[in-house]
Amino acid sequence: MNKLKAIGYLRYSDKKQDGNHSIVIQKSQIKLLAERENLEIIEWRMDKATSAFHNNAGKRKGMQMVLNDISNGAEAICFYEESRITRSITDFYNEVYTPIKNEYPQTKFFSTQSDGEWDPNDPITQAKLVFAAEESEIKSVRSKDAHENLLNQDKPKRPGSRVPIGYDMVEGVLLPNDDAKIVELIFYLASFGHSQKTIAEYLNKSDIKTKKVTHWNSSTIGYVLSNQAYVGNLTWNVRTSYEISKPKAEKDIDLFKNVHEAIVSPTVFHLVKQISQLKSNNGTMSTPYYLRGIIICQKCKSHLVAKDNSPKGKRGKYMIYRCQDCKKTVPIIPVHETVLSDLQRKWTTQLSNFAITSKEQLKSWSKKLNHAKVNLKQLLEKSLYNQNVLATEIANNSLLEEAFKVAQKELKDEIAYISETMDEIDRLLDDDYLHLFLKEMLQQSFFNFTDSELRVFFLMYFDEVTIDFEANNDIQISYRLSPFVLLENMTGHITEQISKFGDLTG
Repeated sequence: MNKLKAIGYLRYSDKKQDGNHSIVIQKSQIKLLAERENLEIIEWRMDKATSAFHNNAGKRKGMQMVLNDISNGAEAICFYEESRITRSITDFYNEVYTPIKNEYPQTKFFSTQSDGEWDPNDPITQAKLVFAAEESEIKSVRSKDAHENLLNQDKPKRPGSRVPIGYDMVEGVLLPNDDAKIVELIFYLASFGHSQKTIAEYLNKSDIKTKKVTHWNSSTIGYVLSNQAYVGNLTWNVRTSYEISKPKAEKDIDLFKNVHEAIVSPTVFHLVKQISQLKSNNGTMSTPYYLRGIIICQKCKSHLVAKDNSPKGKRGKYMIYRCQDCKKTVPIIPVHETVLSDLQRKWTTQLSNFAITSKEQLKSWSKKLNHAKVNLKQLLEKSLYNQNVLATEIANNSLLEEAFKVAQKELKDEIAYISETMDEIDRLLDDDYLHLFLKEMLQQSFFNFTDSELRVFFLMYFDEVTIDFEANNDIQISYRLSPFVLLENMTGHITEQISKFGDLTG
């Protein structure tokens, strides 16, 4: 009697099982099953460290290979027992068993815990699937409880998860290791506007490796630059869902501050985040048009656009800034030389006090934000009072009830946002990095900087550059009092919102 060609399917859900007897036991029992049922195991398929509860059966790589084996002539599937194929009761039946039976009705399923062909409609089989699902749910609850216990201690500890590059984890606490210097380098390069791709290429070219990374790519650099662990914070519940890795909005994650030793300063982390936003608003940093977005026509008050009028196929370049209203143009090189000369001259004189003026600006913004926060709290109290006075009317008017609900939520969200911004300002005020950085920069010549570095400097330290075409292209430069462009914009935005909320609360 010819043997049926069968696939042996193996799975274990815990990485700690790697190398122990779990797979050996499954394999030996499936071999005994094959002898008993007259099967020939032609392939072994396995899913390593894949949770049967969170990963649907049909989406696992090993199971997808099984489906492909069936389409290529395999006649049977063998597995150890129900918990090895699924813990969610229905996914294996809906995503594997039914599609295979519909397309290849002669295919047979076997379990080492059952005699004869496995039948998902058998009451005993269904009971086993229910038990497997309950067991997985219990494990999930226990795991969440353990995580919450670690996070809610007086000194929160990091639950079991991937340890960031540059850290070792000792008894739940992150401690910097020898790779921390590489993390500092990554942030330093990013703070000058260099792209994730450029940083990765530089590290690979320099043969810089860590305990965990032997080859760098943009996504790894992005992961490092966005990880709050590097400023001493612990984040949890950062993904949209277990299945979707897209990060949540910053305000929606669980954040535990100052849990462990930081590798980078709050100022560097803030500037890197700011540069990312500046890129979104102003385009790439790697461009010869350093002033794009901040150079303005004195007469028309409109931003000049960058334009390359270089003749195609011929030598020479003719890159210009152009006013779209009056159509006047100016070559970029003399403009840049004038601006750089002014920057270099002032950098060694009045800009030596830039760290002091930056601190003063931060304190001024903090006062404005605190005033706005007080006003918003008063508006919230007013809204709650009005809601109480109009309780009877609101009970009979769903639209009015919804209006109060929406207004109060917006007020609470804005108050929370202001509090977070004020906390950010406090961290920057306590940090001396900017003073040390500017002291170092006084020794440098901006004429030696790359396109990306100059573009970042111009966006952060210049408010605007105006050119008067009618006065022989005279250039005037308005310098910022601090490099914290995003905080300046946030403060202005929040102040503008106060009148809007006053209208919402009635």
